[in-house]
Amino acid sequence: MKNLSRVIALVLFLIFLAFLAQAVNSLDIVINEIAWMGTEISYNDEWIELYNNSGSPINLEGWILKTADGTPKINLTGTVVAKSFYLLERTDDNTVLDIPADQIYTGALGNTGEKLELYDDSGNLIDSVDCSGGWFAGDNKTKQTMERKNPQLSGSDSSNWQTSQNPGGTPKAENSPGAKLKEGAEAKLLEEFTKAETKKGLATVSAQLPESSKSLFILLIALPIAIFSGIIILTIKRKIKDIDLSKKLE
Repeated sequence: MKNLSRVIALVLFLIFLAFLAQAVNSLDIVINEIAWMGTEISYNDEWIELYNNSGSPINLEGWILKTADGTPKINLTGTVVAKSFYLLERTDDNTVLDIPADQIYTGALGNTGEKLELYDDSGNLIDSVDCSGGWFAGDNKTKQTMERKNPQLSGSDSSNWQTSQNPGGTPKAENSPGAKLKEGAEAKLLEEFTKAETKKGLATVSAQLPESSKSLFILLIALPIAIFSGIIILTIKRKIKDIDLSKKLE
């Protein structure tokens, strides 16, 4: 009897441990990267990457990843190791070359956006990415994917997503630092902003002056503002060139 009691106690203990291992919380598994635009080879080569935020492996049996319109709707299988990635490839295992898929699915993502939801085997919503109004990031022309910046923050916060640094993204690997502006783009944006603000300021003050004073005012104020703006833009351009040069020398 004692041996039987010990066996029963051991079985119950193992069942309890198995239950603890499967208990999950919101954001334990997240949608980490989305290639909604496909790849350079084919726009049909879409893929989705999940990430296990927790410190334990999580069994995905009974889990569902679906969009609000029902396409795709993926019944997940397999296990995601702690702090690791899970790759879902559309149609076949040739979607991402040289990286084997953890699961194959069918159904295309819309280029105008989707709302994705991840449910566990008890029907609890674990993560969601609401891009029903348009994808937060990614580039359909260059095939740069949409990457999550912080897996522990909300997936429906647009500021928590970025366009991948390179075409093809980072399947089953840490996400990139994000796409950067092309060389000289920073100075161009600042130049356009400075011109727009200068024009706006002149229009505001000019509207408050008598008609006879406007021409003289605009002449006296516009000249120094234009000179000052030009100095700022030239200074910034030189700093950008110095930074680019120092990076090349490293």
